[in-house]
Amino acid sequence: MSSAGTFDSTTRSRSESPTTRRERTLSMVGGLLGILMFAFGFLRWLSVGEGNSQRKFSGFAFSMPTTAIIGLSLAAGLIALLGATERRRGRGVPSAIPTGLALTSLLLAIAVYIGKGEISPDLGNQVGVEIGLVLGIITAAVQTVVLGMGLASRHDDDDYDDTRTRTGSVSRQRADSL
Repeated sequence: MSSAGTFDSTTRSRSESPTTRRERTLSMVGGLLGILMFAFGFLRWLSVGEGNSQRKFSGFAFSMPTTAIIGLSLAAGLIALLGATERRRGRGVPSAIPTGLALTSLLLAIAVYIGKGEISPDLGNQVGVEIGLVLGIITAAVQTVVLGMGLASRHDDDDYDDTRTRTGSVSRQRADSL
């Protein structure tokens, strides 16, 4: 890479707008929450039975609905994190994708919590909630809010480069100022 290219990318990152920096930070926080959800997957999420015969299952147990919750949150986090670290112009990931995945994870977690007694026709109301599911719901909710905040503040610094988006005098002023 030439020194001019390095200087250009260094200068551009230093001259990022506060909104762009905020969006990157929120995406990185969303990414860390996805990784945290992965770690929570090793905790116990559901239990079956009571007393000495009680069995507890982690989030990654075979054929458990909790695996999808963890996987969607992890995917949302990694996509947001990788999109935030992409520095090339016109690259990165639209924030709607990880926000949608995080919201799907949250809705599935709530559905498992509400429908825990119907997971199996044989077990019925013997299914209980463990700390992993509670932390999973909280993490998915926080991740959805954080990524949603990033989506709400989303903008394109390069709107002035696209002549199709020049509809008002503000766009022309921005384009002319460069």
